[in-house]
This record gives sequence, structure tokens and C-alpha cells, in this order.
Amino acid sequence: MGDATSPADQRNVEVKARISGGAEGFEARLILARNLSGCQNAELIEQRDVFFKSPLGGRLKLRYLKAPSRSQLVFYDRPDVAGPKLSTFNLIEVDEPEVLEKILTQSNGVLGVLAKRRHLFIHGQTRIHLDEVQDLGHFLELEVCLRPEQTLEQGQSIAEELSTNLGIRKEDLMTGSYFDALRKANH
Repeated sequence: MGDATSPADQRNVEVKARISGGAEGFEARLILARNLSGCQNAELIEQRDVFFKSPLGGRLKLRYLKAPSRSQLVFYDRPDVAGPKLSTFNLIEVDEPEVLEKILTQSNGVLGVLAKRRHLFIHGQTRIHLDEVQDLGHFLELEVCLRPEQTLEQGQSIAEELSTNLGIRKEDLMTGSYFDALRKANH
């Protein structure tokens, strides 16, 4: 095993928040994201994530993407706290996700599946996601993609400014992942 953060690790600062107000609240955030990004049409991405047990911590998921995109195996680790937080991750593109899912199911075991429809906008070095999560609701996620020389604090500052511009309230901030919230809702 390598260090907790090796040169291969990628880093970003993430913010996840619930969007209240149903479809109207979601549409209002789409308009704000369009204005911030300067792009009228978001990239629409259909995702299906299969989460696996990860005995050493972190989260391990196989992300199915519709063609022409390749699916991805992603391992990530981040604290379960509200507001801007550092996430370290590694990913690899996968050509045969069904085979990999079978192998990981046999070796690690499956925790569950999450499906979402993601509207992606780019603002500077930040990915703005407006997500419609099946069986869970509407959400907004920011991913400030940190450059190697940038500090966590610089990323948090960018995330906080964008959170304000997108109308994210403290009470809407999430501590865990969508999958955590889905599992909690189903228990």
C-alpha cells in the first residue's frame, strides 16, 4: 500500500446540498448554474453507481455511464462533514463493467445501487452538478478541482463563494454521500 496521498491521488473540494422547493427549486438552480457557467445547455449524464464494501475505509463504486462514455471504477475518501471538504480519489475507465461488477461482488460484496441524472456545468475549475437522484430527490454538488499547488483553504474559499452564488443554505448542506442518504431513507 502507498501513502494516504500518493502522487496518483486526485483532489477536489466538494459541497453537497439538498435542493428544496421540488421541481421549481431545481429549475431555479439550473438557471443560476447556466448564468454562472455562461453555458445555456448542461451536459446531461445518466449514471448508475454500484457501491461495494471497502474493508479498509473510503468508498468504492463502479459507475456505469451510457455510451459513448466508458464506465469507471472509483475509490474515494472524504470526511462526512457539512460544507466544503477535501475528497481524494482515484479512478480508472472500464470497458467491461459487468465483468468487473461480478468480480467485485464476489470478492467484496455489494452495498447497493444509486441511479441519478446529472446536469453538468463548468465554472472555472469547478464542476457544478445538479442531480436528480432516483428515490431521493434533487441535489446540487460542487467539485472544485484542485491544481497540485492549491491548498485546501483555497478550494474551500472557491466553494463557499459559489455556494453563496447558487443559494445554498447551511441547513441544506449534506454530511455524507447520496448513497448514505438513500440507505438511511430505506431503513
